[in-house]
Amino acid sequence: MCEIDREKIESICTKLRASPDEGGLTIKDRYYHLKRYHVCFVGSETIDWFLANGFASSREEGVQLGQSLLDADLVHHVVDEHNFEDRELYYRFRQDDPAHLSPAGPSVASLKSDCGVKFGPAQRKGLLKWQQVFIVLRPEDDTLYEFRTDLHSTPSKKYPLKEATVRLDKSTKFCILLTFADIQRSDLRLGFSSDEERLSWLKAFEKSGAATGQAEEEVEEQVKNAKSIFEFSAKDIQGNDVSLEKYRGVPLPGLTGSGRYKRVECSHLYSQEPDPEPVIKQFADGYGVKFDMFAKINVNGAYALPLYKYLKSQLKGTLGSFIKWNFGKFLCDRNGKPVKRYAPNVQPLDIAKDIEALL
Repeated sequence: MCEIDREKIESICTKLRASPDEGGLTIKDRYYHLKRYHVCFVGSETIDWFLANGFASSREEGVQLGQSLLDADLVHHVVDEHNFEDRELYYRFRQDDPAHLSPAGPSVASLKSDCGVKFGPAQRKGLLKWQQVFIVLRPEDDTLYEFRTDLHSTPSKKYPLKEATVRLDKSTKFCILLTFADIQRSDLRLGFSSDEERLSWLKAFEKSGAATGQAEEEVEEQVKNAKSIFEFSAKDIQGNDVSLEKYRGVPLPGLTGSGRYKRVECSHLYSQEPDPEPVIKQFADGYGVKFDMFAKINVNGAYALPLYKYLKSQLKGTLGSFIKWNFGKFLCDRNGKPVKRYAPNVQPLDIAKDIEALL
């Protein structure tokens, strides 16, 4: 909404909000079906005021002017369900919102008022069905805002794109999948109306800090053809990508949860490690930990870390490839080949003889 003359709109808004004795509009508490709406005004009466005061020459022009006030986020519909209309609908100035009704985050209108903002409708995959949402992404911002509609004053969700990995999801037409470093946050699947729109949003997400991830087909191909763990990487506890090539030449025990060797955090298993990485690292530093620690990951399911998909494909457990609990362990030889898998109840010291045999 860069074309709005903000100064002109704010001037009209000031005159509109003046008391009736000073030529302003009638603003008061109003009732509809026994429900009270605080300090609001009527859309059709506002059009009358625009015409009487020379701000519009027709009711259509008055509606456009009222919509400009709404687009500038100076006014809004009392329950954020309507654009500006020439009807007996109630609107309120933002500054008149009661404290308990004040929006907790930026509104659609305030976000769209910036130049270069990307916004539009999308379908978000819910637990049982797809839901219509409205998403907004400002330039130079790493937060994706999701709203129920394009009229709402408060985002229903906010997604940190710098902590996200984005990829095309070929399981659904025109779909994008975003996964997050914090696995307490659910994956986000967004569906669009065309492939052109999907690619446009993909580029916008990448520009805002989301990392580009491998497509599912690429991961499956990598896992199928891999000869060792050295072909994989993982993020360390500070968020840096680490190639497992750095461990070539030494037997490598690794585990989920916590332990005395290379440690890969997992809250995927009944939220056993709910804290964020900085808290985990601070706790470990307090004990003088020296072994390598990695960021939390998924170890089961479609979006498990490719490394763990590979490990599980090479060594089955009592429940097949499924990792049933934290402290599950894999032992790899000097060449990065998985050679043995251990149940969660096997203590690290109990595998010492197997490690010594590979030295």
